[in-house]
Amino acid sequence: MEEIVSWILTSCPLSADSGSDGQTVLHAAVSVRHSGIVKTLLRAKPELIREADHQGRTPLYYAAFSGYHKLVRQLLEFNILSAYALDRDGFSSLHAAASNGHAKVIKEIIRLCPDAGELVDLKGQNILHVAVLGGRANVVRCILETIELEDLINQPDYSGNTPLHLTIMERKNWIAAYLLQDARVDQTAQNIKGETAFEIDEPTEETCVIPSVAIVNWRQLRLPHHRNFQGGFLHGTHEQKDGVLDSEQTYKQNCQTLLMIATLIATVTFAAAFTMPGGYNNGTGPGQGLALLRSSSQFKWFVISDTIAMTCSILAASLILWGTTVGKRPYVQIYVIAAVLTCIALQSTAISFLAGVQAVLPDETYVSTMRHIVGSAFHVNTCLLLFRLAQTFAFSQICLSLNSCLRRLKCIINSHIAKK
Repeated sequence: MEEIVSWILTSCPLSADSGSDGQTVLHAAVSVRHSGIVKTLLRAKPELIREADHQGRTPLYYAAFSGYHKLVRQLLEFNILSAYALDRDGFSSLHAAASNGHAKVIKEIIRLCPDAGELVDLKGQNILHVAVLGGRANVVRCILETIELEDLINQPDYSGNTPLHLTIMERKNWIAAYLLQDARVDQTAQNIKGETAFEIDEPTEETCVIPSVAIVNWRQLRLPHHRNFQGGFLHGTHEQKDGVLDSEQTYKQNCQTLLMIATLIATVTFAAAFTMPGGYNNGTGPGQGLALLRSSSQFKWFVISDTIAMTCSILAASLILWGTTVGKRPYVQIYVIAAVLTCIALQSTAISFLAGVQAVLPDETYVSTMRHIVGSAFHVNTCLLLFRLAQTFAFSQICLSLNSCLRRLKCIINSHIAKK
């Protein structure tokens, strides 16, 4: 196919010129995702990469709009300046990718053209504005995780609206959750009307899942005590603020209880690791000092579950202690994650206990019966704890809390990599 295209271009050079709606043959090749033909066309007529159709859209725009990230890379490596071309609406290739949810394309363009993220359309809207308006949560996450695009988070458009303003105005619930979880988002920013994101026109009754708080509706978000979302708590004034502080204090007390439980589990499991069931080989020889039951499958279960229990309990305790040193850290997130880790530690401790007893007394019938009874009781207890946790916090809140922690960890890693 490439040979045929090359022969046609050699025989009739005008065949590559504009066709319907101002599109060139390169536009067509990009539309059908044929990288070989694209390469042939660029080699024969490199000026085609700058040609735009009647809407001002270049071949790179077409590739970005359709999400062909490999073609985007190919076109940018040939001519990097095409990333800065705007169509008649002021949309760049990045805007096209953001509006259609193509996060891979955005990463590719930013990798080769880091400053292309500064481009805005005729309304002064950057790619984060466009992603919000299009409801593209995956693109919003991508932008929040990209260090080069950090300046876009609070950038206003020509109406003074930040991405958070547009999120509230357009009722993009999940995107609002992502933005409100990010400490870099300025929730006090005002548009040209002097309105913050929660002071915009009266919305319809609609619920929004906000991470780390109870489910609230948009009308409540306009109240004074909901205007300053700091790390998972909505701070306010007078009686309303007192209620929020009481809620925060409750979570702190719950965390202290979890800290005590996690510490006890860590202590017990640590001690169990050095008092192995069955004892040690006190004789001389190659096996001196080794556990006598190390070949038993139940003993292996004991070691594995004991290790998991100690690790999870230490992580839970460390998380709670770290949270107490960071004043604005959302205690609700810490409580949820620490509670999950503690439940895992409790369950693992139960398995470790039962496996240890079974390893020491493998042939006793009553031990097997006791194992099933006690094991079932432990499992039911853990399920009840998790069920209670799910009742207290919506499952989506737990997922968003964990997702937020992972995103922040990824941002920190990316920041260190970028510095190197």
